[in-house]
Amino acid sequence: RIERRGIDKAFFIAINEQIKSGEQPKHDELSLVADDEMEEMVAISTMNSNAMNVYGQEVNNLQARLEYLELSCSDAIDKYTLDPRHICEAFQNALKQLDITLEHKLLLFKLFDLEVSSRLGEMYKSLNQLFIDAGIMPEVVFQAKNLDSDEPGKSTDRREEKPDKPKSQPISKNQDTQQNENGFTVRQAKYYDPQQNKADNFIPRSKEEMSYYVSQFMNGFTTAKGEGIPESFSSIPTDKDNHNCYTRKDLMNALSKLQTKILKYKNVVDKIDAEHIKRAIIADMGSQHGGAVTKRVHVLDQRSIDFVGMMFKAITRDESVSRIVNNLLMRLQIPVIKVAMLDESLFSNDDHPARKTLDLISEAGKGVTEDNDRIFEKLEKIVNDILQSYKVDLASFDRAVNALNLLISNEKDIAAENERIEQREIIRQHARDVVLTEMRHLTSNKKLPKNVQPLILKHYPTMMCNRYIQHGKESSEWFISIMLLKLLMRCLQPITNKAQWEMLSNNHGPLVEAVNDELFETQQDREEIKAQIDVLKRIFLKMLDDYGYMLVEEEKTASTATNAAPYVEEENVEAANEEFDNNDHNEEITRIEEQTRLARDKISRLPSSLHPGVWFEIFNGEDKPVRRLKLSVILTEVAKLIFVDCHGVKVIEKDAGEFADELENQLSRLIADHSTFEHALGTVIHKLAA
Repeated sequence: RIERRGIDKAFFIAINEQIKSGEQPKHDELSLVADDEMEEMVAISTMNSNAMNVYGQEVNNLQARLEYLELSCSDAIDKYTLDPRHICEAFQNALKQLDITLEHKLLLFKLFDLEVSSRLGEMYKSLNQLFIDAGIMPEVVFQAKNLDSDEPGKSTDRREEKPDKPKSQPISKNQDTQQNENGFTVRQAKYYDPQQNKADNFIPRSKEEMSYYVSQFMNGFTTAKGEGIPESFSSIPTDKDNHNCYTRKDLMNALSKLQTKILKYKNVVDKIDAEHIKRAIIADMGSQHGGAVTKRVHVLDQRSIDFVGMMFKAITRDESVSRIVNNLLMRLQIPVIKVAMLDESLFSNDDHPARKTLDLISEAGKGVTEDNDRIFEKLEKIVNDILQSYKVDLASFDRAVNALNLLISNEKDIAAENERIEQREIIRQHARDVVLTEMRHLTSNKKLPKNVQPLILKHYPTMMCNRYIQHGKESSEWFISIMLLKLLMRCLQPITNKAQWEMLSNNHGPLVEAVNDELFETQQDREEIKAQIDVLKRIFLKMLDDYGYMLVEEEKTASTATNAAPYVEEENVEAANEEFDNNDHNEEITRIEEQTRLARDKISRLPSSLHPGVWFEIFNGEDKPVRRLKLSVILTEVAKLIFVDCHGVKVIEKDAGEFADELENQLSRLIADHSTFEHALGTVIHKLAA
């Protein structure tokens, strides 16, 4: 509490500095930290991932609008300035003034995630509304699809702006479709008149329109006809239906009997559709009356069965849901039919426990592909509990929602911890690989005295790893460590000429001091380092003494030319250093730039929507099943993508270029992140209204 005012002030100063600086973000490059700082990096990545999962769409919309401003305004705010990661990093900078342990700092990060980061959705929503009110990109469209294309899935990823138009407007019959400026066929909504009891090519888009449309339809005020449309949708209910139809209570009893049978036939539920259910109801009713069927199912009850049946058929075709989780959802078809008959708010209330149950099952099982997975086993138990206990009240679904939320929370914590461990190991391994490559490059064909090998092959690589983890490969700290190692290797080579002896004589003192300073900054055994530095000094002095004696003997017998230029130590040192720095430094920069260019070329081929936390179906080889995995880490310097499973365990690495080819050839694909219930509902409404 004492430090709170200072933290608040430092936090907002950091935010303002980010806005004023306008620096381009470096988050798409490998961000590496040391041991203690690595924990902070993982915490920030976790907070950013959590935030994007909750309100990522609002963040993306804001970035699109800021990017639009950049095209027309030279002093516009950079589009990444206000993203969740920058805000979390501002809090990290604010904590630097505190002298606290890592454990307490991580606790503050967790509190920041719970109390601040997770609640920024309204802020982004308000910022977007400011742009909308100002007429800046009123509607952001990240993907436009040709509704009339004969090719399924044909779409464009081009970002475009659509002007605000009335959701419903009268259009003449010859204006069913038109070409927009980008060449996409857009089907326009026509006016819907509930008083005339018809829907003429009207496609509800807002939630209010969809709720109203479903209410009118389920209560018999509108009809629908067309290919694949059930007969009940075109039938008009009459007063006679109230006398020669089964009562709602009879239907509930018949559906409950079918519901219990699902537990026995769970492997064939995907083959049970609305027609099967209606026939089973009639058969059950007939068996209760000696086999005689004297009544029928009311038209509106048939509509409920057919409507929910169409929704579940849409769910089976939803590629964002795995086959095995689809089977679980299909077991709930009859319970959801019962809910639809009893509670019309199922289709309008986002928080309805039945629709939340379907969505949460899909969310929890996003990466589940095997029935022996512990998550699947827990999901199956929740579904079976509904089948066994649900009658007419919603308590069973309420319990299911609570159980699913608990399951998702626990599994997220487990997966996050596993993923954090995996990420830390991935980062360390990558740093080791980079340093090992550099060491091989710099020590190739070089002679190294045995008694100095611990210094060169153990302590110095450890220091390089720390430099790389803390600052990255393009930092001045990394270049200094590389150039210092090059000079060290050159000085340790056997002396064969006078110029080499002079170079060692002029540089060995500052070189030893520089190596000592660099190594002492790392968390290594200082006594051992001091001993190795002493060994290095003795080696240099012995090399100078041995070859210096030979030079003295040669100078005694050699004649000196009268017009020879005098040797000036300072100028020779500067010339030697200049030659060394310019040639080798430029060569190193060129090599790194070429590696970076190749990596960026590969990464540039990936879709802009690709970022850690996104789920994919991953091609795993011709003879192996496709895996459902989450992108965990992007190693931009080597263009590698690391994927983990639903438990946070690393499964596969992919070259960015190869993965781009797989996406292009549809061998791998992105798994859409949407509400299972809303997607199915929208699919059915679109089919009915269009």
